[in-house]
Amino acid sequence: MTRVASFTTVSLAALMLGACAALPDDSPVVEQLDPDTGATITRLGHPIELYRETFVQDATGRFAFVGPFETNQMGHRELFLWVAAPIDSPTDADPPTVEVDGKALTLGAPGRAADFAGLKSSPYKIPTPWSSMYYYKIDAGVVDVLRESHDLAVRVAESTKDGTIRTRFASQVGTDPRLREFAARQ
Repeated sequence: MTRVASFTTVSLAALMLGACAALPDDSPVVEQLDPDTGATITRLGHPIELYRETFVQDATGRFAFVGPFETNQMGHRELFLWVAAPIDSPTDADPPTVEVDGKALTLGAPGRAADFAGLKSSPYKIPTPWSSMYYYKIDAGVVDVLRESHDLAVRVAESTKDGTIRTRFASQVGTDPRLREFAARQ
């Protein structure tokens, strides 16, 4: 009887520890511990995917991605907006412009690496390794604007040998509950 009770106890403990593992990324909002910095990160399960408005043959430039996230380092909370866009020469390009319902968000200068947010790596899995990433520090007001948005877009400009190319990536997010759920956790 003691063996059965011990086996049952160990089995239950293993199940409970497995349940404490990271939430699957298909949850609308995910909280995870950054093992490198010890910060808790709250983010969308998957970033919002934006589609290029003009058709291109090359599949590498069809999508851009946006995702808010919060870092919590021992009670010090900061909000950020992560943007990934297929920009060939990011050092020469202007940073992306994020638009909500046709109006550009007022954002500060972006960081180009996760350390801008005090992290060692991106809070989002890089959906396309050739994308250039940008990190904007935001406040709760921007999160509220994102929560109420219907249309979300990112505009990028690239310098090429033929001049500057302007591209817009957009998506209707009015029915997507992820931004509302993220804002509700703030």
